[in-house]
Amino acid sequence: MVEVSRVETDSIAARLGIKPGDEIVEINGKPVNDYIDYLYETADNHFVLKARKQEGSFQNYQVIKDYNQKLGIGFSGIIYDKLKLCRNNCIFCFVNQLPPGLRETLLLKDDDYRFSFLQGSYITLTNLSEEEFDRIIKLRLSPLYISVHTTNPALREKMLNNPAAGRIINQLERLTSAGINVNLQIVLCPEINDGKELDRTVKDLTDYYSLIISIGVVPVGLTSHRRGYYPLDTYNDKSAGEVLKQIDYWQERLSSEYRENRLFAADEFYLLAGREIPEYEHYAEFPQLENGIGLTRMFWHDFEEYRYLIPKKVEDRKIGVISGKLGAEAIKPVIDDLNRVKALNLDIISVENRFFGQTVTVTGLLTAVDIIREIKDYKEAREIIIPGVVLNDNGYTLDGFTLQDIKKSNPDKKIFLCDNLLEMLEVIRND
Repeated sequence: MVEVSRVETDSIAARLGIKPGDEIVEINGKPVNDYIDYLYETADNHFVLKARKQEGSFQNYQVIKDYNQKLGIGFSGIIYDKLKLCRNNCIFCFVNQLPPGLRETLLLKDDDYRFSFLQGSYITLTNLSEEEFDRIIKLRLSPLYISVHTTNPALREKMLNNPAAGRIINQLERLTSAGINVNLQIVLCPEINDGKELDRTVKDLTDYYSLIISIGVVPVGLTSHRRGYYPLDTYNDKSAGEVLKQIDYWQERLSSEYRENRLFAADEFYLLAGREIPEYEHYAEFPQLENGIGLTRMFWHDFEEYRYLIPKKVEDRKIGVISGKLGAEAIKPVIDDLNRVKALNLDIISVENRFFGQTVTVTGLLTAVDIIREIKDYKEAREIIIPGVVLNDNGYTLDGFTLQDIKKSNPDKKIFLCDNLLEMLEVIRND
């Protein structure tokens, strides 16, 4: 059963008398194990919904609706049976590198195909049963987001520490031959799956190019808490440059052979190597923004779109902008441009990630502890902008703090949370 968390006003569900707190038992005689079941069973014009009312009684509702009309029910999650957990022990697993004391949800290693379809999270396919493969194909759960890393069976088994990992090519063949589109991810580890192995992986993936939406290549992330794990290095300016040369070759080849490039490198590689970020058109429709691919170019592009909102002059103000070490390089051109406004002085507060270690440089992995420390040490301005990416959807930082906690720790500062460039400009304009 799944509990109803909200019912839209004047919806079909509201008119039927379904209320928050009621539980959906089954639809058309079938249990609702996840949001996919709910969407599939309620797509028809007519169906029977069985609910358990808050007082304990059961009631059947005969639902008649237009084909595209929604029932108007909301739930607190998307998985209502047992979450499919990861069966791998990847040599680069970020969860294994987390320090103690974090929220339990951060330590939960899911590898659930339903999250992949509904929310775009990456899965490895190593824990899928035949029944689940058949369900994906039958319901056409497309696109899926898949972590490939390498197409070399022996190497993938080694990287994922799972003998089931070597079947990736057969699994991709099965999905794509059924018309399932895929977004693919390659977490690149120096001297492990880069170089010739990366060439092999990209070449192998071209067999499924027509069903591939994108292939994202991202650098491995290492924290200072990975003691006792497989020895890995991070990328530096030289090695990042070598990866980009390799990516450049494949992008040119894919564009020539297929008239479209679908291979993209993470912004981090360009920033590490001191290379120019590709132009806006390079990223097609930005299919891997959540993977840190194209974020910098999108930010710069948005700045040009909103340039007309920049005031010619503001009252004499100095504002500090929180950023990770690498993120500071990405936002610097915009900050420099904004500082041309008369009487405006924006400072980038580049925060060292002591919580996870100096090798973690992206803004999205900053914790409240490090942000609070940096704000306290920063004496130059009373106004501080914090990027919204440091908070999750529930308003918590990785170490479990809220924006109010950060504000309370720095009562002498005016702290703003900005989810995007437009909100940042609103702060500057005092809107």
